[in-house]
Amino acid sequence: MRYRRADLVWAPVLAASAALSLADVLWDTVDYLPFVMLVLAYPAGRRMASLPVALWLFMSVTVAALALAFWHSPDPVNTWLTAVGVQFGASVLPWSVGRYRRLRAEQRDRERHIVAGQARLRERARIARDMHDSLGHELALIALHGGALELARDLTDQQRLAAGEVRACAVRATTRLHEIVQVLGDTDAAGELLPADESIDDLVRRSAAAGLPVRLRHGGPAPAWPPMTAQAAHRVVQESLTNATRHAPGAAVTVTVAQDRIEVVNDAATQDGAGGGSGQGLIGLDERVRLAGGRFSAGPRTGGGWVVTASFPDGARPREDDPPDFELRVSRRQTRRRLRQTAALPVTVGIVLIIALVVVQMLTVRRTGLANSQFDQLRVGQSRAEVERMVPVQALGQTPRVVTAPPRPEGATCEYYRAGTGLGLGAQVFQLCFAGGVLVSKTRWERG
Repeated sequence: MRYRRADLVWAPVLAASAALSLADVLWDTVDYLPFVMLVLAYPAGRRMASLPVALWLFMSVTVAALALAFWHSPDPVNTWLTAVGVQFGASVLPWSVGRYRRLRAEQRDRERHIVAGQARLRERARIARDMHDSLGHELALIALHGGALELARDLTDQQRLAAGEVRACAVRATTRLHEIVQVLGDTDAAGELLPADESIDDLVRRSAAAGLPVRLRHGGPAPAWPPMTAQAAHRVVQESLTNATRHAPGAAVTVTVAQDRIEVVNDAATQDGAGGGSGQGLIGLDERVRLAGGRFSAGPRTGGGWVVTASFPDGARPREDDPPDFELRVSRRQTRRRLRQTAALPVTVGIVLIIALVVVQMLTVRRTGLANSQFDQLRVGQSRAEVERMVPVQALGQTPRVVTAPPRPEGATCEYYRAGTGLGLGAQVFQLCFAGGVLVSKTRWERG
């Protein structure tokens, strides 16, 4: 497996941090060692990228601590649990915090790049929609003027041929413009454009002056729409007139402006999306009206013709941005998964330590724990057989570390038992010394 260069540099640092927990097995614990472990583990978590490497390091140190405890310590289980606890608190937890900070920083960087990329794409789409909405309409009017000039009776054949060429060039330019718009971007970002400079009345008058048979009707007082709604309404009319010029030349068009809606109707049955167009114009209009808080519809009209309607209910407000797109969701999902994996390590180790501590303590107490009441019943001078009937079946086996060890009776052999039968770890140990088959000494020691 290939690891990043940072892992090769910081893996030994993390190994040194975890390995310092073995000092509790080999020597007396040094007070400042946990601080040193923390100082090493936290930056390792901030820099290392590989989770498996850290897991293998922690597991290796845990296994080494168990082996050293059984080889070196008179109380191996407690010694091992202490070493692993020190490793968990001073190395695993700081490493986890460092890794958490690192993953969160990486997520912020990724999202910053994604958002920047989206902003660039939105700007490209905005430029594309500007070209589509403004240049496309103007080219359609040029084609309309050329067609009208081509039909003029007082032109020579050469002039009529030139007018037809102008009209054909305008149509070709419109087609190329649509292709460029498709390359530059989609219509999803069209809702951020500023309001048009001209009103719907001016737009209709200009189209009528160019020869388009269009008339405007008002269904009440002029609507007081917010800027984004006014922009959407203007684009609906502009796009509808452009489509009528391109796909239904000569058909009469009626534009109706009411307080809560815009309606554009023509008498021809062919429109964008039904007469060879890509449908991008209608898709863009639908998105723009939706972002303005309205509803859009376009299709054949009952009795013939085509109708485009944009409704803006009272109180309609521009909609907020959609939830994060696919890339952001994937980035956040990956970060959450990696954070869960990172958090699972200390949680799992902590649960295993607690379970191991309880199980080991139960087994140890059952086999080596001597109740205080039984210890008090023991009397110096009792035979070893009598004593063995009152004590656990197994002694600790090795001399434990204590604060102050009393002198051992000369010529006596001693056995050691845990003080008490509760699940607490306990801070005391009992020493029973025998000489000549008789109990000659019983002592309570404080653990070191």
